[in-house]
Amino acid sequence: MKGRLQAVAVAGLGIGSLMFAWVGAAAAALVTLRKGMTEGAFVVFWALLPAIAVLSYGQDVGPLCMLLVSAVAAEVLRSSRSWPLALCAAVVGGLVSALILYHSAQDYLAGILATVQPMLDQLQTQSRGQLPQILTGDIAAVIGSSTVLWSGLALMLARWWQALLYNPGGFREEMWSLRLPAVVTVVLVAAMLLFSQAGEVYRFWGVMCLLPLIAAGLSLVHGLVGRLALGRVWLVVFYIALLLFGPLWAVLILAAIVDSWIDIRRRLPTAQ
Repeated sequence: MKGRLQAVAVAGLGIGSLMFAWVGAAAAALVTLRKGMTEGAFVVFWALLPAIAVLSYGQDVGPLCMLLVSAVAAEVLRSSRSWPLALCAAVVGGLVSALILYHSAQDYLAGILATVQPMLDQLQTQSRGQLPQILTGDIAAVIGSSTVLWSGLALMLARWWQALLYNPGGFREEMWSLRLPAVVTVVLVAAMLLFSQAGEVYRFWGVMCLLPLIAAGLSLVHGLVGRLALGRVWLVVFYIALLLFGPLWAVLILAAIVDSWIDIRRRLPTAQ
């Protein structure tokens, strides 16, 4: 926020480091959130140089996709002031990224598949052939899902930075109140069902539609804990359970879907 040079340096170094690429994307998103599309585009343009270098020499398209999608999502959040729309923009960005890769970069996807094939063969042996054969469309889905996830996290980090600088406590209020409109939930669920029925190539693409539902579910949990003044220990227990029990993710998503229709937080009393 001190100037263009500092913003470009943080974004470029983060994108070029791979491990901290999402931090670099968050820096570009922060400029977009605070100063608008023109300033944000300037930072994104210069951050594209290390992103393209990583793609050319490191054969990793992730930082490039993450940078562009998080910047678009930041602009959507800035202009609409709507987290559901911003998260949906990240989903659309992930889907577009996967689609472009699948139709324009089959050699790239095939190279990744060849790299991980020995591990997949080992898993197939351990499962006695019960796992589905992995296709290049599945690799595109993984890249798209990763783009959605890390772009969403970068946007949240940028919004948290913005709140720390200009509106302390604002990020927590936004996250506690995040709730998907019913129409958005219907579109996301319908998209997942359509992808699941669109053939082998697109069988895992619906996973990209889960991010807004998961974010809304986590927001619901945090909002309930805060509203009822239960204390942070409940959140610690919840996240440990989420890591240990896989079916709890399905319950979280279902809770987000139900909340989009009945607004659970509004129906509960506030702790005195």
